[in-house]
Amino acid sequence: MEIMSAKELSKYLRINEKMIYRLVQESRLPAVRIGGKISFAKELIDDWILENTQREKLIFIAGSDDPLLKKILDLFNASQKGVTVFYASVGSMRGLELLRDHIASAACVHIYDVEKKAYTLSYIRRYLESENYAVINLFFRDQGIYVPEGNPAGITTIADLASESVRFVNRRKGTGTRLLFDFLLMEAGIDPTRINGYQREVESHLAAGTEVATGGADASVGIRYIAHVLHLDFVPLFKERFDLVVPYERFGNAQTKAFLDFLHEPLLMHSMKDHQGYDLSQMGSILTKDMR
Repeated sequence: MEIMSAKELSKYLRINEKMIYRLVQESRLPAVRIGGKISFAKELIDDWILENTQREKLIFIAGSDDPLLKKILDLFNASQKGVTVFYASVGSMRGLELLRDHIASAACVHIYDVEKKAYTLSYIRRYLESENYAVINLFFRDQGIYVPEGNPAGITTIADLASESVRFVNRRKGTGTRLLFDFLLMEAGIDPTRINGYQREVESHLAAGTEVATGGADASVGIRYIAHVLHLDFVPLFKERFDLVVPYERFGNAQTKAFLDFLHEPLLMHSMKDHQGYDLSQMGSILTKDMR
């Protein structure tokens, strides 16, 4: 049985360590003491997540990687008692799979409809094979190309990534960013095999940006906010919609309502103002309640 420390569990559940200790103190999280220290059995934690998600004692969001969403969830958890949100950044498609299999209680996604060439709700029918889901807009964000400060390779378009001299690092298959990037390559008529490093994959926007910032790559794709944080130059490509998908049966429960109400808190909006590359003008707006 795998045993985790509070710090390791914090990373696993993607909540801060103070929240871990608070949940233990309130007897809401299974824990044991080993050598005087609080420890956690991963198997019991996984069972606890599944049980509590099913009983609607917590919200488990799975899906796309986003630093602003992580901050929103941290602020929400710090302000609430009795409602806890966990977040697993596993990619848009995997998030929908976990939602479909009743493991996650919500999914955060940014999936572009390549046939209609727009952000539509078509992914609901395609990946969930059902129409009984509410879709809420969280924000829009700028996607583009990370390049070192000063843009030494002179990259101005996606076509410039096909140069043999440009070392690229990609996002993992199944992520919304990878789906969008592959579509843009197709639209530009670029064979992915011409891109030096197309098969190199990293898990997150931060990891992609760090590769460029530390000289491990000359370019990658991701969101403008990470470029700002890492002092990279940014070549904008696309403005995308980022959604939260919730089963219709959960849409009206107290836990979901508490989180959706939090999205309209003035204090939250004020704390988000320094996040470059985001458009929060429609945060919390309901795109559809019931697609039946």
